[in-house]
Amino acid sequence: MVEFEDGHGPTNIRNVVTDSTVHYLVQIGVLNGELHLTVPPRAGAAETPLGLAEERLARSLLYQWRAEADAWDMADPEPLAVRWVHSRTALAPGAELGGRGDRVGTMAEALLGLDHRRLLILGGAGAGKTTLAVLLTLELLARRLTRGEDVPVPVMLSLESWDAERVNFHDWLAGRITEEHPGLPRVDGLHPARRLVSERRLLPVLDSLDELPEHRRTAVLGALGRQLGQEGGVVLICRTEPYRQLVATQRDVLRVDSAIEALPLAPGDVASYLHRARQPSRAAQWAPLLADLRTAPGSPVSRALSTPLMVWLLRRGYERAPADPGELLDRGRFATAWQVEQHLLDRIVPASFPPLPPAPDRLHPPRRWEPDRARAWLSFLARLMNRQDTAELAWWRLFGAPLPRALAAPALIVVGIALSVLIDLGLGAVGGSGHPFGFGTAVGLGVALAGLVRTAGQGWFGDETSTPRRRVNPLRFAGALRSAGRNGRLGRAWRLTVVIGGPPVILTLVVLQLLAPAAEGLALVAAVLLSAYLMVALAAPSDTVDAATPDSLLRSERTSVLVTLLVLAPLLAAGIGLMDWSRTHLYRYHQVDWSYPLATWCGAGATFLLLSPWSRWLLARCSLALVGRLPWTLMTFLRDAHRAGLLQRTAGTYRFRNLRLQQHLAAKAGPRSGGRGGSGTAGVPAPRATPDGATPVATGPLADLTLPPASTWRGLTVRRDPDSYLLTGRVRAVMLAHWGPLGALLGLHLVRITVSGTWDRLDSWKPIVGVPALGLLVMLISLLRRRHIELHITDTFIAARTGRHRCRYEWRDVDEVAVRRVHLRGRDTPVHGIHVRPRTGAPLPPARWRGRDGWYLVQPMNVVRTLPPDLTEALAELSGGRWRP
Repeated sequence: MVEFEDGHGPTNIRNVVTDSTVHYLVQIGVLNGELHLTVPPRAGAAETPLGLAEERLARSLLYQWRAEADAWDMADPEPLAVRWVHSRTALAPGAELGGRGDRVGTMAEALLGLDHRRLLILGGAGAGKTTLAVLLTLELLARRLTRGEDVPVPVMLSLESWDAERVNFHDWLAGRITEEHPGLPRVDGLHPARRLVSERRLLPVLDSLDELPEHRRTAVLGALGRQLGQEGGVVLICRTEPYRQLVATQRDVLRVDSAIEALPLAPGDVASYLHRARQPSRAAQWAPLLADLRTAPGSPVSRALSTPLMVWLLRRGYERAPADPGELLDRGRFATAWQVEQHLLDRIVPASFPPLPPAPDRLHPPRRWEPDRARAWLSFLARLMNRQDTAELAWWRLFGAPLPRALAAPALIVVGIALSVLIDLGLGAVGGSGHPFGFGTAVGLGVALAGLVRTAGQGWFGDETSTPRRRVNPLRFAGALRSAGRNGRLGRAWRLTVVIGGPPVILTLVVLQLLAPAAEGLALVAAVLLSAYLMVALAAPSDTVDAATPDSLLRSERTSVLVTLLVLAPLLAAGIGLMDWSRTHLYRYHQVDWSYPLATWCGAGATFLLLSPWSRWLLARCSLALVGRLPWTLMTFLRDAHRAGLLQRTAGTYRFRNLRLQQHLAAKAGPRSGGRGGSGTAGVPAPRATPDGATPVATGPLADLTLPPASTWRGLTVRRDPDSYLLTGRVRAVMLAHWGPLGALLGLHLVRITVSGTWDRLDSWKPIVGVPALGLLVMLISLLRRRHIELHITDTFIAARTGRHRCRYEWRDVDEVAVRRVHLRGRDTPVHGIHVRPRTGAPLPPARWRGRDGWYLVQPMNVVRTLPPDLTEALAELSGGRWRP
């Protein structure tokens, strides 16, 4: 609008734009005076303190996710056209929403038009689910901040930190916003997160549902359905297959307005995207590949580039000279899509750790890691996971690497002697009247009592004592008992007896000791019982699926170590002190010397410290970093690898983005020192391609071992007909279970002789030779015994006999049958066996057959996961589709 005065030049020029979007404004003319730019605010948006906080949160999220999108090449002006179609997998009776990834504005408009604004995003691994969620988040934020639309603020979060069984969804959402955005303007003196949640001003965008363990997925989905209410919107992201399994077995399922699922990329769309994304100067190098995508949709390259992940790897790996994308057309090197994918996976680490510094607006920017060293570290971790036959990367399992285990005994001796010197110096400074038994005896007694308390914990938890412990909080004693009960391997009756009868017994012993000093041992018994009770209640192994992050587990373990030093060890020392006081009161043969209980505390504290998961983690991290296998700042590196997309986080553990990546990195040999060097094979076979392109499940170093048919095994007889398979015979079994307790006893003895200062005596070292000799003797004796075994498989049941014990499962009561590790007396053994997973409501066998995670043992087989081919064939034919190889 232009205004004139008295026929002269313009005096007032205004550009008024309504109901439109202006990206660029060009004004031609001479500017005299001031220039005023006015953007009308959304009605009532920032007129209140809550509105101001809402705008500040939206702007902070915009900066954060814009930086993340730039880091992952999501903010392309012309993004990859991923096609999204309506999915019938979920309970979504509403609108059939769909669209393309390069038209996010249309999909955002459709989302806002849904009745409850509930959208489910499904797809396979690498299909672009998280990318779409980030782009939708940015689109909604842009509509709000630049166009003044009254839309809720999208808040994208991972579900890993939500314990749906204990914390309400709205409380968790408000807590996460408070934690990540503490500087928002206060409303009535409080952080505005809770007000924003309660007034439905937020749209949660929830990722990582498929990364949760199965029982937590069920709890999360049910809690969302109950707690969102009628007006609560949500965008939920999950892989298709886990969600399909979830809705097939769960009654309480979140109902959404619409569900969309990613289709495989069309080769023509990939060619168009790469044509736009390539550098003009490299058009000649890209031309052959683009032509192949357009003209040969069934070629290995076209089939390999069916997911955004592989397209991203291709673009990042070949964007700079001298890399030539035309080499992927060489049928001699790349005859299958799997070979093309393997080649692209070689480039994922350099693409994830670029040499350029990260954007300053990223909430948690990764450090700059040298790609070659990062690949060597990840390769080592992948090989270690393969040796441990697991897909989970847990920091407390690093101690299972060969080097830390070899250094365990020498490190225990060195540290124990050092602690012995410090204890002598400290007790010498404290002084004392001279106890008749001496300080060395007191320290050794503390070690023995601490070992007794740890044995009680191991008796309760089994193998779980080697895992990190829960965050100790004495004010949440009920939660501590719940954790102890969930992880305990004792029967329900025994657990109730200990929980209910423990405190009265301990209190009675203490009262009797005070009333009758002549009963000099009661105080010590009470102290040991109370310490064991607290060890069980407050230092329970953490249920890692309930932990927020691996870092929080590590902090919890450090807290638990501190509590054992400041609570459990002093209790044992107090028991010694009361017993000594009773003896002095009764016999009066020496004065009470309180430095004697102090020496007991030193011995007990040293035992708790040296035998804790935290000390094993410290040894593993330092030893592996010294030889260049891992970085010194390992947890920081793992966090950065997770943010870069190489790792996923499943509660308290990490895992590689997919099993294909783990196997690929495991097949690469890392450098011997310093993290540098070339690559090559490391003795770990590359995974075999399956007919459907899926990644094989077997990950251990013996996974590819081929066994002869069971009918050729000595001592076994196999009878096979079309309707049954019967294996009978007598076999010798080598006993291995005793090595765990003997190893713990040997470690405790090393702590005792080093910390108590008796390491310089020859007699103290005799058990170091005697204990292993005893273990070998037990193994030889076990070989003398032959047990009768029987395995009978028909089209109606599977039954087994091992010695005197029998079990039988009807196929109609079984969901799955697979080979898993045998779980015996609370411990995972090295032996694998055939297991079944019963259907819900099916009759269950005795507890002796119960394994982990709802599986039940049928027959132990071997130390490798591979079964004889004739047995595998029988399971596949007679189980009615229940066999999971």
